[in-house]
Amino acid sequence: MLTFDLRETLIPFSLLQVANAFRQMTPGEEMEICAGVTRIDAAILKDVLLILPQTDYDLLSIENRLGEDPFMRLILRKKQSPKTHQQQGDSSCQQSI
Repeated sequence: MLTFDLRETLIPFSLLQVANAFRQMTPGEEMEICAGVTRIDAAILKDVLLILPQTDYDLLSIENRLGEDPFMRLILRKKQSPKTHQQQGDSSCQQSI
């Protein structure tokens, strides 16, 4: 599982890293993203969900971890890519187009 801890990071750069890493993941692989518990940090997790195509992941978990160092945790799983369908038909049909 890939893990990104976005606490105390430069957010635009971190979001770019998350998006690039997600693009390179294979279907079925999971990504964990951690952020602080402030409103700004909650917005960062929402931004993550906005920059990734919704059709490409399953949201497995969003949770608040309490304790000495509280944080929010998001877990995503990359979905299978939709298979592309090639047009089939008689070669005479394809030539007439």
